[in-house]
Amino acid sequence: MKKAAWLLSLSLLIIYNLAAQTHTLNGVYGGIQFSVSPLVGGGMTRNDIVILFRPDGTFNSEMDKPDWKTRVSGRYQVSGSKVTVNYIRGHDQFSIEKNGNLKGSGYILFKLNGLTIPPGYYEMKRATSFGGMGTGMVAVGSTSNSGLIFDGKGHFSNSRSAATIVSGDNVGGGSTKNSSGSGDYKLDHGTLTLTYTDGKTEVHNFFCETGDKKPMAAIDGGIYFMKNDNAGAAKTTNTMSQPGKTSTTTTAATDVTGNTDAKSLLLKANSIHGGSKLDMIKTLQYSAIIMGIKAVSYLDIPNNKIRIELWENGKMVSVEQEENGDGWQWLNGRKAIMPAARIAEMRSTFYSGLLGLRKPAINQMQVLNMQKLKNNTYSVLCKLDGNDYIFAINDQNQLVAEANKTFGRTSVSALSDLRQVQGIMIPFHEVVTSGIKKLVIQYDSFEINPVFNADTWGVPAGDR
Repeated sequence: MKKAAWLLSLSLLIIYNLAAQTHTLNGVYGGIQFSVSPLVGGGMTRNDIVILFRPDGTFNSEMDKPDWKTRVSGRYQVSGSKVTVNYIRGHDQFSIEKNGNLKGSGYILFKLNGLTIPPGYYEMKRATSFGGMGTGMVAVGSTSNSGLIFDGKGHFSNSRSAATIVSGDNVGGGSTKNSSGSGDYKLDHGTLTLTYTDGKTEVHNFFCETGDKKPMAAIDGGIYFMKNDNAGAAKTTNTMSQPGKTSTTTTAATDVTGNTDAKSLLLKANSIHGGSKLDMIKTLQYSAIIMGIKAVSYLDIPNNKIRIELWENGKMVSVEQEENGDGWQWLNGRKAIMPAARIAEMRSTFYSGLLGLRKPAINQMQVLNMQKLKNNTYSVLCKLDGNDYIFAINDQNQLVAEANKTFGRTSVSALSDLRQVQGIMIPFHEVVTSGIKKLVIQYDSFEINPVFNADTWGVPAGDR
């Protein structure tokens, strides 16, 4: 009898352990990941991550698609507290926290639900693309804002705006467009139906994280945050009687000259920032602190090699490396092929920001035109290999802001705190216009023309 009871207990223990090792996820998780650019002036890219996990081991990470409920982006595995997400190309790893959220490398995916919408004003801000390209309005970059008000009683209003901008203190110029609408809403297990007052209907997906004081929502795969202030809400509420209204405004910015004077201005900035010493940069190493994470980057210009490492609590958590058009990423001990968009973004480093002011870079780029902004600041638009590069230069011929658009992705940066490093004037402070706020980057050190060895470019230990 005791033996039978012991065997029963052992069997139950084995079954329990097997279940613990093979359990699955069920529901939607969302958060934001930021990719750090490899060099000062390169900015930071926002990546909204929203994933629907199903108990059958499949998942969908393309929540902006109409078939989001059934679409399969890959499969995942759960082993203990570790989750491995296998895409068609590449994979991610997460750890399951005590509160049920998923912790990635430097970011968190929050567990969301699609049953309720806490009333309030939800807003998403993005740096999206260059404003006015091809329209005669040259600008450093653009932002877009989307806002939604839910009153908790079945009524909503929304507003959308897009603006061309130059990022930086006392620098500006561009145009804005605004639109709005209102009506009734209904949420049914993640399916959000908006019925406008003019009879138009839109269907979206909506999932919300309500554990924080400022709830976060995922709408069609994009992350929105609730604002505490009433400014945005009041603005949106005032448009409820004017659905579909669109307005456009333009601020002063003048196209003043052709590419001859524009190139001359770039060469003046080259001289101020180091001249021949700037031109002679062959290798470069820097370190910075971004959102509590240490970033270390290595560049080898003659060999077209770039590497960026992220460190957290003294431990290397990720590596990205590009060389002559090929690249790889290392995360949680595993190596994967780098996406083409990220490869293009990293290669653009040689022509962005400070490195874009080198004479070899200026001579390679097509200098298109120059535009006068306020406070005697000018922006210069350049192009190379289908990519756009803009440099904002003040009346002292100093680089104060820059932007680049590569593979459809845009980064916009304001630069300050100029310091001399081995005869080169380098900005040590950068403010990046990101998706939900301005991110502050403080650089610790720059080393000009260091000697690298094979170990510098090696794959970290782990599953290679």
